[in-house]
Amino acid sequence: MDTYKKQLIDEQIIPFFNQPSTDEKLINSLYVMCHLHTAIGRQILERPGSFEEGRLWFSVDSMVQAYYYCKNKQCKWGTRIWKKREFAIDSSSFLHKEPRTDYIEILEAGEVLSIAFTDLLKLMDAHPVIKAKVQEITACNERYYHYRTQLLNKPPLQRVQEFEAENPLFIKVAGKEAVAMHVSLTRQGYYAQLKKMAFAEID
Repeated sequence: MDTYKKQLIDEQIIPFFNQPSTDEKLINSLYVMCHLHTAIGRQILERPGSFEEGRLWFSVDSMVQAYYYCKNKQCKWGTRIWKKREFAIDSSSFLHKEPRTDYIEILEAGEVLSIAFTDLLKLMDAHPVIKAKVQEITACNERYYHYRTQLLNKPPLQRVQEFEAENPLFIKVAGKEAVAMHVSLTRQGYYAQLKKMAFAEID
């Protein structure tokens, strides 16, 4: 067993589940089921595909984003942003056992832990604390999607202003093109709103 992987699980994963160290069965299951990945910046962790190939991700060192690629318009639309040390998951696929539609991408190089959907379901069946915490993770996603829908219904200038005010670290790490797709604008449309913001500041 990889000692470093066990250390990361002990320090990063187990405390989230508020699980005492005496629950050896659960902890040993996490040691076996969790996989450790060393990712490079802008690496795609997960592509659209079947439910069975989906995973729950935990980035130790970097923010993670999800996006949908629209083939008709040949562009990306941002769907979710996770800070480092948050659990990233295609919750719609996981909850409904449907195919996954999003790409999940890490923004900077770092260590990532993951567990397969199929293994996660086994843990949820065997351990109520895991079930409760995974439900908490998916509920957090749903709140994010609801807020995002509200944001995207606002005028372009207002949505850019609000997004930039609320996500300074993401903007610094991800760059302008990524920001544009998360406010549902083309890169040109996003730059047009930035110009309006600049003019507003001068006035």
